[in-house]
Amino acid sequence: MDKTQAEIYSRQMLLPGLGQAGQEKLLSSSVLLCGVGGLGSPVALYLAAMGIGRLGLLDGDVVSLSNLNRQLLYTPADLEKPKALCAAERLRQQSPQLQLDIYPEYLSRENARRILSGYDLVMDCLDNFEARFILNDACIELGIPFIHGGVYRLNGQIMPILPGKTPCLRCLFPHGYRSGAPDKAILGATAGLIGSMQAMAAYKLLLGLEQSPAMLVWDGEQGICQRVELSPDPDCFCQQGS
Repeated sequence: MDKTQAEIYSRQMLLPGLGQAGQEKLLSSSVLLCGVGGLGSPVALYLAAMGIGRLGLLDGDVVSLSNLNRQLLYTPADLEKPKALCAAERLRQQSPQLQLDIYPEYLSRENARRILSGYDLVMDCLDNFEARFILNDACIELGIPFIHGGVYRLNGQIMPILPGKTPCLRCLFPHGYRSGAPDKAILGATAGLIGSMQAMAAYKLLLGLEQSPAMLVWDGEQGICQRVELSPDPDCFCQQGS
């Protein structure tokens, strides 16, 4: 860690359980963001500011006007440009020393193992269950922990998923998911809140701090955050190797 980095991270190094050793661990960590939209924007900004050494940015979409109410990595000057490339440019301005891997493509069964391999942690910032199940299965097979996040209107949830130790998405949805037109209503602040919670969960997981298998559910209409304790499905494939 050089003098500039020591000054940038000086306040967070005062945190119990972090210090210089913990900060150097963050600087040597790698995190892949699957999706750099509403959730991925705050997650990326906070992980970069936190000092994660290497970030992967996976997103095959381009910036549109309807993104700008919540996807804070982008401005009107980025319209119709690939999100992964624009996000990388913005993050380099914030953290010039950050190593960035850019994947301007959508997650698929064909590319999942290739892209995910080698990362310490994956962030589920996706916006559909088909892609989430692809991510879930690849992470379980590769033994890579990931942090699920989802938002809907004023509500959202996060859950850390540790292969072989905690429930996975198939434990929660053993019969799959219903396809159909999604409800796209979303307040930008909801994505900011849930994305910030995901970044905090990543901090704890990368440092080996206590991490509960519970799902945190935020009800923005009532202003209530609930902790839902979950147990793995012993018949789920995620538990077969444990």
